[in-house]
Amino acid sequence: LSLHDVGPYAPNAVLAAEDRNFYSHGAIDPGAVARAVWVDLTSRGLNEGGSTITQQLVKIQLLTPQKSVNRKIQEIALAIIIEQRYSKDDVLAMYMNRVYFGHGAYGMGAAAKTYFSKDAKDLTAAQAAFLAGLIQAPSAYDPARNYELARERELYVLQGMVATGKLSSAEADTAANEDIKR
Repeated sequence: LSLHDVGPYAPNAVLAAEDRNFYSHGAIDPGAVARAVWVDLTSRGLNEGGSTITQQLVKIQLLTPQKSVNRKIQEIALAIIIEQRYSKDDVLAMYMNRVYFGHGAYGMGAAAKTYFSKDAKDLTAAQAAFLAGLIQAPSAYDPARNYELARERELYVLQGMVATGKLSSAEADTAANEDIKR
């Protein structure tokens, strides 16, 4: 689906959930990388993500999810190449069409059908935020097993949409009060 085909809310919800500065940084986000390195060093493990949407696209489409320095270097190099060849809108569309939402749903179109029995273009702000919230950890946020955790993530995404200027506080409050449970 093109960005136009997923409606007004889904792209902004994905950006609020996954990469709020997507349109203002290059293939990598130096601030996010520095934060992730600091957290990983202080926690003595690979615990923090600092990947941009472009890097995530590379990981799900071209590489393995393996965590290693070598794979991260490959991811960064490929992300740079992708951003040289495709527009930011194209990268976001490719990501939204390939990312996993749980329950066998790859892409926002499949997720909208799976979770809400509707086309992605018809999602409400609340539904788009709910789906975008699943991306980080589809199993952990699986609404069939842990609806409250998925709901907390939805509220986080709605707050992110307000913070990025894509929803007003009033619109986010209305969306937060929408009953989206099947």
